[in-house]
Amino acid sequence: MSEDIYVYEAIDVEPAITEAEVEAKIADGEYRKVTWADDGRIGDGYFVKVGENGMIGIAMIPDLDANGRPCHRGIAVQADPLAEEHRDTEIEAELRNIVTDFGTAPDGTARRFEQTLYVQRPDGEYKVFVRDGAVVREDAEAARPTTAEAPLLTLVITDYEVDLLRQMVTLDIHDHKAGDAPGDPQDPGYNQRRVADCEALLAKLNRLRA
Repeated sequence: MSEDIYVYEAIDVEPAITEAEVEAKIADGEYRKVTWADDGRIGDGYFVKVGENGMIGIAMIPDLDANGRPCHRGIAVQADPLAEEHRDTEIEAELRNIVTDFGTAPDGTARRFEQTLYVQRPDGEYKVFVRDGAVVREDAEAARPTTAEAPLLTLVITDYEVDLLRQMVTLDIHDHKAGDAPGDPQDPGYNQRRVADCEALLAKLNRLRA
């Protein structure tokens, strides 16, 4: 039975997964290699999915080493947009396979799996991440801070950048009010909240220029 789910964001892997490691898993038949073009991505590199029909996998992108020689580094675990029929629990199982198979680098270093995958379902949203080597699933809405709880950031910004941001936010407000911006069919209140958040941000930007 398939489910209407959408996966976004990524999990960073450090140290990077090497090409030799994924090639060995591909040779064993445990993972399948697809090119970026196969799943809608543009650019060099390839994607290594768990098994034949894995929902997530390892993104490999060409990079240069310290001596300027080409090498490959695994940069993230990401969703595979080709997969159309998956139960959301498969995502956790597939991520658990990746952590088990690549949790230790060839030199014995324990890898860090940082950041989070978010999974949207018709009945809500949750996040999947790795904590102390274990795959964890939590309700994203319950864990998401409100505006009042969100941490404050300190940054340096020029007058030109403030004006540029004001223009972008004003355009975003206009597009969402006019219905020209893409919405979320699973979240009928998205456009209204987006406008309210943008108007609050615009008020802050206006105070910076006052």
